Parts: sequence; structure tokens; C-alpha cells
Amino acid sequence: MKKHLFLTGPSGVGKTTIIKEALGAQIAYAGGFLTERVTDDSGKLLGFDLLPAAGYERWQILDYSGEKPQKDNEVFRNQGVRLLNEAAYYPFAVLDEIGGFEMLIPQFRNALAELLNSDLPIIGVLKGPESALSIKRRFGLGEKFTMLTDNLRTVLSKDSDTVVLEVKAPGDPVARRIAETWAREYAGL
Repeated sequence: MKKHLFLTGPSGVGKTTIIKEALGAQIAYAGGFLTERVTDDSGKLLGFDLLPAAGYERWQILDYSGEKPQKDNEVFRNQGVRLLNEAAYYPFAVLDEIGGFEMLIPQFRNALAELLNSDLPIIGVLKGPESALSIKRRFGLGEKFTMLTDNLRTVLSKDSDTVVLEVKAPGDPVARRIAETWAREYAGL
């Protein structure tokens, strides 16, 4: 099994759920971060938070509660970079939802490149082209954003230590089996 496994596919198909279920309680020993959807009591999307894979802090990165969606670059410039740098002190890392607006932040890109070029096993979610296009439109991001996110997907897909796997449907049995295999090999399950 290759050291880096990234699940990609449509939004809401269960990529993060597959990773969390494959890792189980071992996620408490992971560096990196998760993203979490925040909803109100009726299920309306209010935004997304970033939180350490092995911790309890949380920072809002996207706010959909107002008329116009808002993003917080500072979370990725500060806490995101810190979480990437600290991941080296854990046996493996989770990178949930890379390939979004955080790619426009040079400090985050540099820390991500350093982590991806290390020997640390990594499991995560990579935004697909459709999700990146949706973010580009929603926040009025330019061609530099497209170039950076396309480049990330290209680099990962060509890397000999990385598998980028398309999740085709909720509970995708192939993705689930491969994530479980990765977890047994690299997360000590």
C-alpha cells in the first residue's frame, strides 16, 4: 500500500466518513486536520470549521450564515500551517479537504508541500475539480486559484507514493476497503 491515500469525489459522498470509520479510535493519534460541516437544527448549512485531527479546538473557515458567504484565510495562514508543521510529530496525518481556497495562501502551500514530500503516511480528502470550481465561483477566485488546485491534483496523481481514489457513491465498498487497508498498515490497526 502506498504511503499517501487521498479520496476524491463529489461533495457529500462520504469521503471523510470513510476515513473516520477506517481509522476509528486511532484518529486520536493523527496529526493534521479535519473539516466539519456546521448546520443549524433544521439541517441548513451554516459553514465549515477546521479542527485538529487529534484535538478539540475548532476554527470557522467558511461562514454561510449571512447573505454573502465569508472565508477566513487567517485560519489557514496560522492554525492550518501550525497543524501541518506539527503533523511530523505524529505517526501519521489526516488532511481532510485540501485543494480549496487555502491553496491561495503561500504559507499553507509551503507547509503542505513540505509535509507531502516527507516520509509521513497521510490519508485525506482531495477536492475534486467540480468542488474547486464551485468554490471559485462562490468566492470570485481567479485563474491563479484554478492553476494551483489543478497543479495539486496533478502532482498527487503522478506521485509514486500516492493513490488518488475516486469515491463513486456513499459507502463506496472499494474506497472503504482501501482506506481500511491503509489504516491497518499505517495507523496501527
